[in-house]
Amino acid sequence: MAAMIDSKTRLVSFDIAKIACIILVVIGHYDPADAPAHYNNMLKVIYTFHMPVFLFISGFLYVVTMRDVSFKAFIFKKIKRLVIPYLVTSAIIITIKLLTQGDARVDHPVTVWSYLKMFYLPEAGYFLWFIWTLFLAFVVVFFFKSKISRLVLFGVSFVISFLPSCDIDVLCLRQTQEMMVYFMTGVVIADYAPSLFKVKMLPTIIIVMIFIGCETYYVLHQDSIIIYKILPFIGIAAIMSMCHNCEKHIPVLARSCVVLAPSVYIIYLFHTTILGFAKAAFEKVTFFSNYSDFTFCLQAICAIVCGVLIPILLYHFVIRRSKILRLLFGV
Repeated sequence: MAAMIDSKTRLVSFDIAKIACIILVVIGHYDPADAPAHYNNMLKVIYTFHMPVFLFISGFLYVVTMRDVSFKAFIFKKIKRLVIPYLVTSAIIITIKLLTQGDARVDHPVTVWSYLKMFYLPEAGYFLWFIWTLFLAFVVVFFFKSKISRLVLFGVSFVISFLPSCDIDVLCLRQTQEMMVYFMTGVVIADYAPSLFKVKMLPTIIIVMIFIGCETYYVLHQDSIIIYKILPFIGIAAIMSMCHNCEKHIPVLARSCVVLAPSVYIIYLFHTTILGFAKAAFEKVTFFSNYSDFTFCLQAICAIVCGVLIPILLYHFVIRRSKILRLLFGV
């Protein structure tokens, strides 16, 4: 494991986890009103852990790739990677909504004032809270230079996550209060990985069984706040353990995920827009007007595949080949 945190080593299991979780993100954002109960239960399960896994990965990679740079240089890099793509994507989504919401049903309608509000709220779409939270997490953790200080920050973020939710949505402070702890979990694991992984870990099958058991209990008893709070940590352990095994035993999958991982951010930025167009298209097709489990499953599969595949193609064949687009979308 010590070799794993060498910044020159490709963390393939993390690439696999990114691909798995971005697919779950796309699935989670395809939630039509007529979805069957079993599908809604699946979404409840997904929402307990998929974004915490992303934050965990970001925190871990922050430590692995950490460099001794000035705060100005660090923030400039994060602005290029996170803020500029957020603003560009927000402007695109808001424009599309303004042009279409008069003729079609649009989730989270906008106004011309949204171009201003996007500078302090995820106005184009609620899913963009993640970018605000990730940016704020980077800003805060930069000032904690030692392992001990970062461990203290983890403890503080853990306590804060249990406090009553912040009423301030500006800059997504409420979401950051709840989710910062998962970013710091990745930071602390990366800091102390050599000593932590000397201990024999539970087999993957045991971790997954614990995860499935806890998720089942959560779906049946959603008022259990304790289960809800521990599920993200169990989910992180289960996902990372499974991805580590995939890296070792399914080399074709591992190689594919290494190729696809750079497009994950583009998938995140554009998938809701693509899902929106897919929903609008389905409403115009007579075949899909006769609702059944089969037609719903067919819609869901088509929309989710488009939500994942189109941004991948966009990344590889358009964005990556243009210097301006690479700048605008943080590639």
